[in-house]
Amino acid sequence: MSTISDPHNGRMPRRKKPFRASVIASWIILLALENSGCSTGKPPTESLSRAELDLRAASEARADELAPMDLQSAREKLEASKKAMAAKNYDEARRLAEIAQVEAELATAKAEAEITRRAAEDLRRRIDSLRAESERGPIPPSSPAAAKE
Repeated sequence: MSTISDPHNGRMPRRKKPFRASVIASWIILLALENSGCSTGKPPTESLSRAELDLRAASEARADELAPMDLQSAREKLEASKKAMAAKNYDEARRLAEIAQVEAELATAKAEAEITRRAAEDLRRRIDSLRAESERGPIPPSSPAAAKE
């Protein structure tokens, strides 16, 4: 270590403080904070909002009835995301909110697919019924005169 003399006041020379050690200590502290469970990022409010909107859309698409397990899983992930948000664990909150959003979209897609499948099945039954009627032959026309006889 070197000494620095102060030419203005004539005092004894002072020693230079070790700058390198404090820089290294600061880096170690920063790395420890970054790798810890604490997140210093901003809250994932947008991810939470999108997940909530997708859950609402899934409910409107009758996912409660047609894809209940997927919808329940999405709701659980959203609740876990809100808890992580309250604990200021923003990375975990964002991850869970994104999973909730995907699961809600899956529930919506499954519900819509089931609705489409049911509509197609109903249409197929109607077509089969019409086909059976047409194979029986034409229905004789009824006239009021024929009804009197």
